[in-house]
Amino acid sequence: MFLHSIESPSDIKKMSLKDLETLCFELRSEIVRITMKNGGHLGSNLGTVELIVAMHYVFDCPVDKFIFDVGHQSYVHKFLTNRKDLMENLRQENGTTGFPNRTESEYDSFIGGHASTSLSASIGIAKGRDLKNEKFNILCLLGDGSLSGGMIYEALNNVSNIKDFIVILNDNQMSISRSVGAMKKHLSKLLLSKSGLLLRKKISKLLRHRFRFVEKIIKNSISSIKGWNIFEEFGLQYLGPIDGHNLKELIELFQNLKEISNHKPVIVHAITQKGKGHAAAEKDKSNMHGIGKTLQNSYTDVFGQHLAHLAKYDEKIVAITAAMKSGTGLSLFAQQFPSRFFDVGIAESHAVTFAAGLATEGFKPYVAIYSTFLQRAFDQIYHDVVLQNLPVRFVIDRAGFPGPDGKTHAGIYDISMLQNFPNMTILSPSSKQELVHMLNFSQNHAGPLAIRFPKASANESIYNQHFDGNFKIVLQGEGVLILSIGNLLCNVYEAIDISKTKPTVIDVRVIQPFPFAEFFIVAEKYQHIVILEEGVFGGFATLLMENLIVNKMHDILSKIVFVTASKVPTTSSVHLIQQESSGLSAEKIAETLIDLQHRSI
Repeated sequence: MFLHSIESPSDIKKMSLKDLETLCFELRSEIVRITMKNGGHLGSNLGTVELIVAMHYVFDCPVDKFIFDVGHQSYVHKFLTNRKDLMENLRQENGTTGFPNRTESEYDSFIGGHASTSLSASIGIAKGRDLKNEKFNILCLLGDGSLSGGMIYEALNNVSNIKDFIVILNDNQMSISRSVGAMKKHLSKLLLSKSGLLLRKKISKLLRHRFRFVEKIIKNSISSIKGWNIFEEFGLQYLGPIDGHNLKELIELFQNLKEISNHKPVIVHAITQKGKGHAAAEKDKSNMHGIGKTLQNSYTDVFGQHLAHLAKYDEKIVAITAAMKSGTGLSLFAQQFPSRFFDVGIAESHAVTFAAGLATEGFKPYVAIYSTFLQRAFDQIYHDVVLQNLPVRFVIDRAGFPGPDGKTHAGIYDISMLQNFPNMTILSPSSKQELVHMLNFSQNHAGPLAIRFPKASANESIYNQHFDGNFKIVLQGEGVLILSIGNLLCNVYEAIDISKTKPTVIDVRVIQPFPFAEFFIVAEKYQHIVILEEGVFGGFATLLMENLIVNKMHDILSKIVFVTASKVPTTSSVHLIQQESSGLSAEKIAETLIDLQHRSI
């Protein structure tokens, strides 16, 4: 196999075109094998094999900078940059995350766990290069819906007049391209050739100084050949479309672009097939986008099923997501109520303000977004929802530690973000029954509300269910009082079995507004109080501390042990280890309980 002999990108520069095509086949086989074993993004990486091989064949990474958007299409890049061993353990302990990581390799120029960030980063790198009078190429690979995020268009407004700057648009049939006839394809191919590029540059340079009106006529003629293109309006030279799987054509084009230093930035429009080379991924682009462990009866499933149930009887319920229909459990809702389902693309800020607009018209919007992505809409939550006290319901999936999704997807900041906002109700269920009750409660709630839950199989309730907007004492003991938030309750029960202790346990349920006066009455009876939160200190822990200090409840404050997530994103990819490192695993909670029991003696 050629792949096993590659230690750096320089090794592929010695290979023939035939050998490179064989290498592409090997790369696809390895991507399928490893993602099937470990999980990960399958379809997007199979679609970019030839593009990334051609980039490394022609350009000189890491001197030339490669920026990926989103980063989950960077697997081939990792294989070719001496990380085959790390890829073997993709998304596992002692392996690599599925995204570029500057601390992992000199070949990674920028992190890429969220979408639509690459162009802004690339422009910053380009301006830094020019300020230092350095010379290298910057290649920005866009794809998989990145263009549905508004940040890309903010960056496009600042992209003109940057030299040695190449944007590659990986168009895997996501409604970006328009059809072109045979003659347009032929003329477009001519414009991509070395002579075509050179002639276009020379003529443009000459006419710019002498006959600007003639330059405009020629530009309009070229545009009529290729069709109107938004990128030309922003100052990029549009080249394409080109077959993103034709290695020979890709290499020739990149060599032409490298040799001819253009006077303006370039965008190469490459047509690719998502899932290329794997029949199942080619057929089912959505479900085979990523491979992962299938959770049975997850919180996500419970949410999607019950929201669809509620919507049958309430025509005001609408659902909104940001390019995560299946990931947030809304496929059933979309199927049953297509006119009330809105997928706005990778545009979280727009999703929130769009929901606010719907709320002003009397609708009941449910905005389902992963915790890590909701951070991108901080301003919109505050300005457009909270300030107007609008009844927008935020359904926050993937709350807590990210597991194999890695540090770019950590859901440990949402409580600390949302608890700052007035009028915001924050709920966290400990079981699937509790989630159902909270959704029922949310249906007619008057103001902003958030329900957060992890990527996990939903627990069965371990106590009689009744949700009244208050905390619930689920186990009566003595000496130690535990406050548990959300899914951590199952860890608490396991810890009690391990430690052979008998604490009193409260299921917090309502993070905000928390009934502090009632809690203070309960708390005074105990020697020690343990707060368990799978979120950073700054969320519920801070709310509690603030109220204790304001109310001068220093005796209670002195009893409290706060156990929260570390603010530093964990490097582990195992959820249990992530919990353990912050003292939130069942074993670590048991150790805390045993230690407090010894102190009480």
